[in-house]
Amino acid sequence: MGHEETPYDPVDQTDVSKDGLNVGAVVADIHAQGYAVVDNFLTPERVESIRTAFNTEVLITEMRAIGTATGRTWRAHNLLAKTRAADPVILDQRLRAIVDGVIGKYSQINIVTLFNTLPGETKQTLHQDDGLWPIPRPHPSFLCNVLIALDDFTEQNGATHIVPCSHGWAHPVDQQAHSLQIELQSGSALFWDGGLWHGGGANTTTDQERMGLFISHLVSYLRPSDLQLLSVPRETVRQLPQKLQRLLGYYPFGNGVDGRDPLDALHDGVVVHPDARLAAHWRGGDGR
Repeated sequence: MGHEETPYDPVDQTDVSKDGLNVGAVVADIHAQGYAVVDNFLTPERVESIRTAFNTEVLITEMRAIGTATGRTWRAHNLLAKTRAADPVILDQRLRAIVDGVIGKYSQINIVTLFNTLPGETKQTLHQDDGLWPIPRPHPSFLCNVLIALDDFTEQNGATHIVPCSHGWAHPVDQQAHSLQIELQSGSALFWDGGLWHGGGANTTTDQERMGLFISHLVSYLRPSDLQLLSVPRETVRQLPQKLQRLLGYYPFGNGVDGRDPLDALHDGVVVHPDARLAAHWRGGDGR
């Protein structure tokens, strides 16, 4: 039997361009080799606004990176509860179109993180970001990530290692696999499929930080790694654009909130349908 299209299939972006970017070519590269690089994705002004937020607004933690023990990486998870600096990037129509083309239009935010890799950080182990969900491989793409360089990413300061085409492999990650380091200029972006083998490089410099913005999208029917419905306070969510509210998880799915749109419940706090009545009402015939 042939494949029957579902609402969660990737969107055909073959001939789509947004703001001068050939979205179709980017999506095709991600599907074919597992990743794509988009140069100058953010303007210097946007980069500087995000950098300023990281340095002045955002509460951060020292975290061990995957496979490292140095603590030489700073991270700010749950970013949408801490700053509005990344909102325009998430809502950028080029990003939205790429995500639609990789995992379909019914997606949600999985993770939004600012990080800074400091001098002396060691190399991460190769890993797959979609390994958190126990879905047998090979499988359709359900996770789409982007890493935007705020500093220049070089081999010396730890540019990301990737193993091309590994997103389609079914065998376990091989730490001895040959990898490429993807150098990026500040403002450029690396997109990849969640199954791609990758890992941050070692920052062997003595004086260079490597700051980046990481945004991960997940299909809407899986639970995100960062539980956005709880992580971002509702009073904050109410002030956000509707598209961003949807991406945080307030989208119609199944029965919603007692048959209502989750956005309605978000704004009015009503979690029991206004038409709901006790059994006696319906037994009395008023509801027939």
